[in-house]
Amino acid sequence: MTTFNDPARAAEPSNRSRRFQVRDFLRTEGVTVASPHDQLSPDDTLIYGNFLHAELRPGLVLHCSDVLEERAFTATSVLREGLSCIFFLDGNVDLQIGDRSYAFAGPRGAVTGATIMNARPERFQRSSRRRQHLRHLVVSASPEWLDLDGMQNVHEPSRGREFLKDHLTDHRWELTPRAIELVQQVLTPSPLMPQLHNLYLEGRAVELVAESLAAAMRADRAINDGTILTRPERIRLQRAIDIILANLEAPLSVDMIARKAGTSASGLQKLFHQAEGKSIFEYVRGERLARACDALKSGEATIKEASVLAGYTSPANFATAFRKRFGTTPRRVAKR
Repeated sequence: MTTFNDPARAAEPSNRSRRFQVRDFLRTEGVTVASPHDQLSPDDTLIYGNFLHAELRPGLVLHCSDVLEERAFTATSVLREGLSCIFFLDGNVDLQIGDRSYAFAGPRGAVTGATIMNARPERFQRSSRRRQHLRHLVVSASPEWLDLDGMQNVHEPSRGREFLKDHLTDHRWELTPRAIELVQQVLTPSPLMPQLHNLYLEGRAVELVAESLAAAMRADRAINDGTILTRPERIRLQRAIDIILANLEAPLSVDMIARKAGTSASGLQKLFHQAEGKSIFEYVRGERLARACDALKSGEATIKEASVLAGYTSPANFATAFRKRFGTTPRRVAKR
């Protein structure tokens, strides 16, 4: 649920501060911007800091920001139908969707999330009251994505179908420890190569949608608490692992792996948590670290080359992850 998009950088993370001017808002058709205190020019800065707007796969969009809003302003546009999972950590923003009003603020106690389903396009207005620091995250999902992936783990499908018609109801919920961890991981990711970074974000976005849906419908997700998988589940899991290992150095996505394995993205995440005790991203990262370790042992790669092989842009971050996984440093392994 956002009013702006930066097409030139839509699929890549921003690791440096950027300015977002009035003209950047107005590039999107149908968007207007106003300020209660002064006349705005196209060159006026509205936002300065780190922000990302990315379509992780068709129908699944991530927007997050850690920015300074330079002034009070209101942006108006049209919001398409879909689900919005909203998490505010700092700042205050007022929304108007159709005839409904919503207020969002950073937590003073427990961290809360908001889950809003808009069943049809509506006029959308977003207002900031003052100059402020804003830190928030929004995962948006289209009805098509929800139908294919988002509702797969809902225990009662009929309740899921009813929820998709629950137009503009504001479901507020206290975040679980896992949801808090996911939000923090998205807002403060480790420096990773693009292939791993996209997989990292996609996996966490899928989990946040699942957490939000479960909370909004007050229904437990259909997750088998035991570790025994059925034969079809074992086959799908092994197929997914084979796909990962055969394409370890290529760009991977949860959607692609799930599709080739014959299951949904959320279903595959569940299988990995059940059988491996980790997410798909964590499994891929572990396998890439193991491959980098083998390359160091055999002398086929320098530490810098092994860092890239493992998917890290920073050798220091690679060394930290390596030591956590293997209990030693890359330098010691390379000297053996």
